[in-house]
Amino acid sequence: MAFQINRKKIAKNTLTLYVRQAITMFISFFAVRVTLEQLGVEDYGLNNLVGSIVAMFSFINGSMGTAVQRFYSFEIGRENKDRLKRIFGVGLYLHFIVATITLVISEFFALFLLGKMNIPPDRMTAAHVVFQTGVATLVLGVVSVPYSAMLRAREMFSQTALVEIVQAFLRLGVLYLLVILPFDKLVALSLLNFGVSFGGILAFVVMARQFEETHSGPIRDQNLMKEMLKFVSLLILTVLTQLLNTQGIVMLINLFFGLTINAAYAVAAQVQHAINAFVVNFKSSMVPQIVAAYGAGDLKSMHRLIDFGTKVTFLMMLMITLPIIFFTRMILTLWLNNPPMYAAELVMLTLIAINVSSFTYFHYQGVHASGKIVQQQAWMSGLYLLSIAFVFVLFKLGFSFYAAVIVNMVVGVLQVWINLFYARKYIEYSVLNFTKTIVLPVIIVSVFAVGCFYVCSVVANTDCARFILVMVADIVFLPLISLWVLLNRDERNQFFGFMKKICVN
Repeated sequence: MAFQINRKKIAKNTLTLYVRQAITMFISFFAVRVTLEQLGVEDYGLNNLVGSIVAMFSFINGSMGTAVQRFYSFEIGRENKDRLKRIFGVGLYLHFIVATITLVISEFFALFLLGKMNIPPDRMTAAHVVFQTGVATLVLGVVSVPYSAMLRAREMFSQTALVEIVQAFLRLGVLYLLVILPFDKLVALSLLNFGVSFGGILAFVVMARQFEETHSGPIRDQNLMKEMLKFVSLLILTVLTQLLNTQGIVMLINLFFGLTINAAYAVAAQVQHAINAFVVNFKSSMVPQIVAAYGAGDLKSMHRLIDFGTKVTFLMMLMITLPIIFFTRMILTLWLNNPPMYAAELVMLTLIAINVSSFTYFHYQGVHASGKIVQQQAWMSGLYLLSIAFVFVLFKLGFSFYAAVIVNMVVGVLQVWINLFYARKYIEYSVLNFTKTIVLPVIIVSVFAVGCFYVCSVVANTDCARFILVMVADIVFLPLISLWVLLNRDERNQFFGFMKKICVN
């Protein structure tokens, strides 16, 4: 059956998410500066190291959330309320089991492996406190996943955005307490942030309870469990290997180069997270409709959403990251006052890497909508494992820590082609059309943008004048050239309609 693309809902959700992101991003950047000043480079690096270890155990949480949301959105597209209710109950049942397993594995790590890390003996107690509060937040988050996934599948982004804005201001209050409290600042930061996270999780659960399907308790349906677990297990494998890659690099850098480079890498990771969070707002507002379109059997509408989403995401990423790449050192100095050594170089390489890896995000989600992800996830997982192994070998051979980002950049290129291959195979997506209508225009726009920015930076006499000229080119000329080179006529009309709905709403 034909699927009706709800552009008004996409526009409203995108606007809401960007208002949230503007607030949370500003607070987040300010928080990094204050946190770095209050903790110092060593404790800041320690906080990032231990936080990265906790994040390694969150792979199940993220995988289950993605899988449950996919099943929700698919049934919403089919308008099957009874099955939607059973999916929620089975999801809740599985997440209680996952929360228990996560707690056991995390405590095993704390007991046997945390002491093996390169952490000063006098900071080991603080490291354990940070670890345990992170684990507590993680376990509560696992249990709440069926509720938060329902909010995303139902496109309740306005409500979730409000909660996250409140959390951001509460974290700002945490920074004030961090300055005035006489306790160990690293311990105080972890305990206070746990309180903020707990409040947010509770709010998501309460909001999701407005839907009838969330009123059912845990359900043990063997057939549905097998169907969901097959999908989830593949995602878990991929996300696990991705986290082993991401967080493993943090630990490898710690082992080979120490906490100072950990701090520089943490700054680059913070910038990466902020930019990804900014762009993911638009992605999040489109994915539920992509999955619902597949559930309704309308591949044509699905392909239109994928193409439009890919082009707009590329433009947004380019507009955000290119000025930062041109003025990395100036921005880091204004932001952190005294940024860690090598932070600027790591930020620039990281920004290039995320532009590559995010290029086929919607194709990746399109394959997920089909449910046929075995081969795709196997390739993704293999590349992540190969990447971390290669980074280890390079470090052993004496290569710089820059090698870690460059290796991941190469992996990102390979993953782009994997996503396209399986999109062609499982959702009948045309790679030839993608090359002609997306890749070639993207190359033209990229060359134009880099050349324009370079000219602007050369002709100006001062840093301030260079920055102003580049930002004018970024905000005015880059979108204009992209509208005519990157988008076709139908997509331009769709884009103008999209912006009109944002302005009206």
